[in-house]
Amino acid sequence: MLKIKSLLASFALFTSISVSAAPVDIDTMFVDTASASLTVGFLGPFTGTTGLTPPAEIMMGNFQSSILSINADDFTLNIYSTDTYGASAPSGYVDGSIIDVDFSSLRGNLTYSSNVYDFELWPLTNSLDYGVFNPGNNTFDIGWSENLQVDLTPFFSTNALLEVDLQGYLTTVPLPAAVWLFASGMLALFGFTHSKRRKHTV
Repeated sequence: MLKIKSLLASFALFTSISVSAAPVDIDTMFVDTASASLTVGFLGPFTGTTGLTPPAEIMMGNFQSSILSINADDFTLNIYSTDTYGASAPSGYVDGSIIDVDFSSLRGNLTYSSNVYDFELWPLTNSLDYGVFNPGNNTFDIGWSENLQVDLTPFFSTNALLEVDLQGYLTTVPLPAAVWLFASGMLALFGFTHSKRRKHTV
C-alpha cells in the first residue's frame, strides 16, 4: 500500500512539473465580453461593450473572416484576421498565470462618423498592454491599444486612439501522448528500482 501511495505521489509530482515547466499553447479563446474605447483627437473617449452569447471564438492557427463586433453609440468595430498582408495566424500560450498572444493578423473594420476604416488592429510593439490569466478556471482578460488616422472632414484628419479589451475563457492544446508515455516509463523505472532496493534490504 505504501508503495502504491509513493508511486501515485511521484506521478502527481512528475506530471505537475511537466505541465508547469513549459508554456502550454492556447487552442481556442472564447470571448464573452468585448469592449472598445475610441478617442478621436480631443473628442471622446467613446466607449462600447458587447456581451457575446454564444461567445466569439478566436481559433489559434486559423484565419477568420469575421470574429466579433463591438457596438457603441458613436462607432462600430468589426474584428477579423487575414493572411492578405503576410501576417501569421493568431497564436498564444499560457504559463502559470501568464498569458501572451500574437494577434498580428488581426484587423479592424471601424465605422465612425459615416466613414469606414480598415486597419491593422495589433500594435507595432506586438505586445499586450495587459494580460491576466486565471489557471484555476481558464479565464482571461487581455487588452491593447492601437493608433490610427481618422477623417473629421473631407479635408482634415487627426490621430485617434483605439483601446480593445477582450474577456472570456480558453482551452489549451492537450499535452502530446509522448509526455504521458515518458511519465509512465519513468514511473515504471522508479517502481523497478524501488523493488530492487527492497530486495537488497531484506
